[in-house]
Amino acid sequence: MKKTIITALFALVAMTGWGQVKCHVEGTLETDAWGNEIIICEAGTDLRVVDEPRLHVKAKDRHFTYDIETDFPKLYEVFFLKQYETGRSFTGKFIAENCNVNVTMYKDKRPRIVTSGEEGRKHAVKDSIEDVRFRNPVEVIDNQIDDESRRAEFYNAGFISTVTKARSLNVDSLPQTYVDSIRQVYDYYMQNERARYTDAGWQLKQRRDSITADLVPFRFAYDAEHPMLWTLYDVLDAIRVLKRAHIYVKFNPSQWEPYLTLYHDKLINYYPDHPVHDQIATAETAYRLQPGKPYIDYTVRNNDGQLVPISTLTKGKVTLIDLWASWCGPCRRHSKAMIPVYERYKDKGFTVIAIARERNRQAMENAVKKDGYPWQSLLEMNDENGVWRKNGADNAGGAMYLIDRDGTILSTSTDAEELEPLIKKALNIE
Repeated sequence: MKKTIITALFALVAMTGWGQVKCHVEGTLETDAWGNEIIICEAGTDLRVVDEPRLHVKAKDRHFTYDIETDFPKLYEVFFLKQYETGRSFTGKFIAENCNVNVTMYKDKRPRIVTSGEEGRKHAVKDSIEDVRFRNPVEVIDNQIDDESRRAEFYNAGFISTVTKARSLNVDSLPQTYVDSIRQVYDYYMQNERARYTDAGWQLKQRRDSITADLVPFRFAYDAEHPMLWTLYDVLDAIRVLKRAHIYVKFNPSQWEPYLTLYHDKLINYYPDHPVHDQIATAETAYRLQPGKPYIDYTVRNNDGQLVPISTLTKGKVTLIDLWASWCGPCRRHSKAMIPVYERYKDKGFTVIAIARERNRQAMENAVKKDGYPWQSLLEMNDENGVWRKNGADNAGGAMYLIDRDGTILSTSTDAEELEPLIKKALNIE
């Protein structure tokens, strides 16, 4: 009887929570090519908006330690700061639970992570299979393609030149016509995958794609048979990928959609008190934000500093919700393109509610002044109200929602030419 009671108590803990979690991380740098500064943060943290000193860890003599305390085991990420700033970082992930985690950081491959935690060990089995079948072969190809000494062999010279120029653009000091010309060419290459590569590079890219084609189906099959805490984060990732499907080349939603069924059929009561369930619910609601569906309500901070429902600002008007950021070039281009549209219809029942995702007000105000937005912009400081997450934008720079007077979504396009006819129709303008 005593053994039965103890077993039941452990089961109850697994279902309702883990109490205070303390995770100790020990790390070693196999290289100093990326400096000695490491980022350790909860998965999904966007350093462009939420960047706190506690996330930065400096190695001494190529060694670092870090302690995490949370209310629940959570998914964490670890990567080199300088590598992240280049736009191509090798990120390691682990479940921060009551355990020790050992991390080894490398120059050009994912960190090696060994954990003593139960959830971490469960995932390590799946991870080792993925390494052999998918990641290791893919990393060989990626390193070959991205080797600086051989880059010209695999990438189109025009693409290399454009990327170099785009990364060094200083939008505040260069003529706007020059900035726009570089971005136009950059957008062309982003939308035309084949144009980025030489024949040799394209052959390698196709070989890479043939390897990764089975990765998502493998993960899903494994998750369905071996549910664990990490599986809930896989569900969350799947929903976010589906929401952002339009940005992916050759996207196959049928690989990701089964995660929604798996979650509702099998996982919705798995660790029911864990906060990842709230994240999944929010992501799923955002995924449903499509034309013809009602827009959601959420809290924003108005220009008087008061928290108000967004619905109080959109009621009775055809409204464009413009989520943007000073650091997001495409967002600002889309917003500027809307200025003449706004001027034509602002006195006919159309308005723009802009919300800037920033770390400080000055960055927003500088961008507003430079771009000449005629509407006021609200400020989402350090993701305080979770506006991006609730809109399914997550770590993207921004998004747009055109909403009718009754709150129905008319479009999620960011193209002014596509939006103007819809605005005219909603305003009953011939």
